[in-house]
Amino acid sequence: MAVLNPIIDETLLRQAIHVLKPDNQFFEVRVVYNNKKTLSGYFSNADDMIAAINHDIMDFADCNFYITLQRLNPKCANRSQYGRFQKPDATTSDSDVDGYDWLMIDLDPRRPTKTSSTDDDIQNAWNVTNRIYAFMQNLGFYQPVIAFSGNGYHLLYKIRLGITADTKKLMETCLKTLNMLFSDELVDVDMKNFNPSRVCKLYGTRAQKGADTLIAPHRMSWIVKVPDEIKETDKVYLEKLAGYYPQEERPQRYNNYRPRDFNLSEWLDKYGIEYERATFSGGYKYILDHCPFDENHKGKDAVIFQSTDGRIGFNCFHNSCSDKKWRDVRILFEPDAYEKRQQEYEKRIYSKSRVPLKKIENKDGSSIFLTAMDIFEMPKPEETFVRTGIKEIDRRLRGLKLGATTVMSGLRGAAKSTVLIEMALECCQNGNKVGVFSGELAPKNFMRWMNLQAAGKGHIEPTQYENWYSVKRDTQKQIAEWMSKNFLLYNNEYGNDYVAIKEVFMKAIEENHLELLILDNLMAFDISGLSDNKYEAQTQFVWGLHEMAIKLGVHILFVAHPRKAMGFLRLDDISGTADIGNAVDNAFIIHRVNNDYMRLTKQMFGWKDTHFTYQATNVIEIAKDRDGGNQDIFIPLWYEPETKRLKNDRAENKIYGWDKSSNDFTSIPVDEDVVFD
Repeated sequence: MAVLNPIIDETLLRQAIHVLKPDNQFFEVRVVYNNKKTLSGYFSNADDMIAAINHDIMDFADCNFYITLQRLNPKCANRSQYGRFQKPDATTSDSDVDGYDWLMIDLDPRRPTKTSSTDDDIQNAWNVTNRIYAFMQNLGFYQPVIAFSGNGYHLLYKIRLGITADTKKLMETCLKTLNMLFSDELVDVDMKNFNPSRVCKLYGTRAQKGADTLIAPHRMSWIVKVPDEIKETDKVYLEKLAGYYPQEERPQRYNNYRPRDFNLSEWLDKYGIEYERATFSGGYKYILDHCPFDENHKGKDAVIFQSTDGRIGFNCFHNSCSDKKWRDVRILFEPDAYEKRQQEYEKRIYSKSRVPLKKIENKDGSSIFLTAMDIFEMPKPEETFVRTGIKEIDRRLRGLKLGATTVMSGLRGAAKSTVLIEMALECCQNGNKVGVFSGELAPKNFMRWMNLQAAGKGHIEPTQYENWYSVKRDTQKQIAEWMSKNFLLYNNEYGNDYVAIKEVFMKAIEENHLELLILDNLMAFDISGLSDNKYEAQTQFVWGLHEMAIKLGVHILFVAHPRKAMGFLRLDDISGTADIGNAVDNAFIIHRVNNDYMRLTKQMFGWKDTHFTYQATNVIEIAKDRDGGNQDIFIPLWYEPETKRLKNDRAENKIYGWDKSSNDFTSIPVDEDVVFD
């Protein structure tokens, strides 16, 4: 006769197995008693597990139930405790695990051992859970399963990794990073959960630690929130998270900087940086009174970390400072600590204010032809650029130079419009003003795409249609308010006659101080007013843009579709006059990485199957760079279907300036109030 079990909830147990072990995945459940007795059972479904609990467990006092999270070797089913609970000859070890399925972040309130949590303890754990939830969302992790352990909270992120020394180290570093960033005197991020065989609380069972009192009662564990779709977060995001852990800096001969000997406390005191020093398991953290880059970022939001071996890291949890590292902090107070000239150069060329063009006036005695010494003695002209957001273009070309032109081409579906929208968003992010002509998209459709790209993974919602996502209206409003000062879109209702539009463009550039003008695309304009001859009209169009860019000190980027090419798409295949390639300063070609791309590049360039671009989804090619001479430079990009973004690397998750949620650590959205009883 089965014994009535007082510490399980069968409904919650079934939900837990359905979420954690779908499709009859194999798992072990372990029952651990305070008197050190352990029972073990292996199961493949919730029904058999619950039946075994009710049949085999005779003593429910002072016991706790746990489950293996990761993917087990099916041969463990040959152990004698399969389908039932008994005293085990062996339980799951690391060698019995075939792979990682979950990254578990365990937020446990600090309290005496063998005691349960108080209400205050649980609230403290919930507060830290919220902060980590927002942080992980901004990193690009998919939504986690959120669970209450009975004494604290768990965030469970779906992953898929094999078991190697490298993946174990990666998981360990991820938890060490979160411990470094978020553990405090009240709540601890458990760092021991990286080993593959580690067990987790079996949700739907009561947590029984210490005495069951009114102040610290035994509580039922349960799953608080399950996302609509549990998506696997790619390994690259784990690597990105692990990258926040302080990295070793090489000693620099020119400033005698030796990380192991660097006295961080003295350095902070020297520059009057106020802080509160605390410890974490791997070293010390200096909680700054305010962020060095923004005095409004106060509290515990800006922290400098120093590991016991001397490595130093910095993190501010606000979006506007998310890219700042320890190196940036040091340069802020010691400009010559690293490459001072490079820092000053970047600051100058990416200035948000445009440099006015100087008019050259004829002078008596001036030479029509210049000698080499005349040229040597001439002052170097100032150059100003706007960043594209495509890191390799910004590195090689320094961005898009004001007073220059760029043509972009690519086959249909190569993602040209996606790249243009991201360039426009990058302008808004950096305070540069951008104007856009989109002849093929109505304003609402254009903004729909732009909203998805601006919102990012953390702020999009699936719709009833497959691979079709939307952005909430209040989020759209926030994006619009953020963009309003730096973005203009031409109203297509005013027609596409280029002769008339050109005057409007020039006026908009001058009155709004536009630094980038995007024209998508040449074929969307009626250019018949320039010439009766089609190709002559295109020549007039292109050279007219070139002159406008120089005269008004703006960068003009326009799209020109290619002719039907027999082989791999090249600059000469751009439709229309050859003057397109001659007139522009830069030319980019967007490629989609598919079978044709791989076949044709192998034929043309002799690339091997292992070529780095074949791992990407799209490629942007620098086909011409008048200033730097770059040519045939292929830059891999990764397309994210949900957000329509093209990313510099697979783990990139840009947070644009409209998004203030990570600064406020908005509460985790749950479907109902959290109940602890």
